Amino acid sequence: MIGVSYKGRLGNQLFQLVFFQYLRSQKNSSVIFLHNAHHANVTKYFEFSPELSYTGSRWYSTLGRAVTKIFSFKDIYIHNFVSPKEIVPKDHTLYHGYFQTDYYLKKISLDIKVKDFYSKKFNADFGEVFNGEKKVVVVHIRRTDYLNYGKRDISLPISFFKQQLNLIPDLDNYNVIFVSDDMEFVKKEFPEKPNYIFSSNDEITDFQIIQNADIAIISNSTFAWWASYLSPKKNLVIAPKNWVGFRIGREHPRGIMTTKFNWVDVPVD
Repeated sequence: MIGVSYKGRLGNQLFQLVFFQYLRSQKNSSVIFLHNAHHANVTKYFEFSPELSYTGSRWYSTLGRAVTKIFSFKDIYIHNFVSPKEIVPKDHTLYHGYFQTDYYLKKISLDIKVKDFYSKKFNADFGEVFNGEKKVVVVHIRRTDYLNYGKRDISLPISFFKQQLNLIPDLDNYNVIFVSDDMEFVKKEFPEKPNYIFSSNDEITDFQIIQNADIAIISNSTFAWWASYLSPKKNLVIAPKNWVGFRIGREHPRGIMTTKFNWVDVPVD
């Protein structure tokens, strides 16, 4: 048996689910399970095959926790400061990590689609904005927990968002939606305009707002990474070069900089 442990919020959970599927594709002869499945929201929001949907059930979560107590597993930690690579899983191991890269996703077949219940609600609430004549720019600004993340400030300077927004030609011809966990701060930095929309919603609604943008200017957040990556449009994604490592000028985590995004230098004060 081989396990993959869930940890973190929705964006990280999606990466861990992808890694779980990757391991299953590498070693069909073993039972591969998700540990801490009760912690995850992926099957709540996204439609998967029945075998993956079961991982969100209470009985699956209970079984996954029981297995690690009954049997002995070797903990394997996959660190983000090294580039992703092929892994041949071994039995009686429990993998821990964030796996923040599309390296493993490109090696498997996995359709990740928002459940109809949430997509229909989104269309009812925002269909007029996204299906209108104007294209949509979404600015995703994450701040609260990033201001002191492991005793470090990994939040992007607000100048990054202002600069990228101002570089868009004819910005007044777009609807501009701001998505943030600190909307009061955002409103102070971006005074109201007729085409500005300040959005405060639940996470799956914000996810779909970013996902359906024509242009997305995103924070160094795996939540925004996935929402942009799964866009059904030929979208332009403007992302901070080097991600969390923007202050030191090195990509971190390694492999996060997908070729699907446009990576832009971050002005460091």
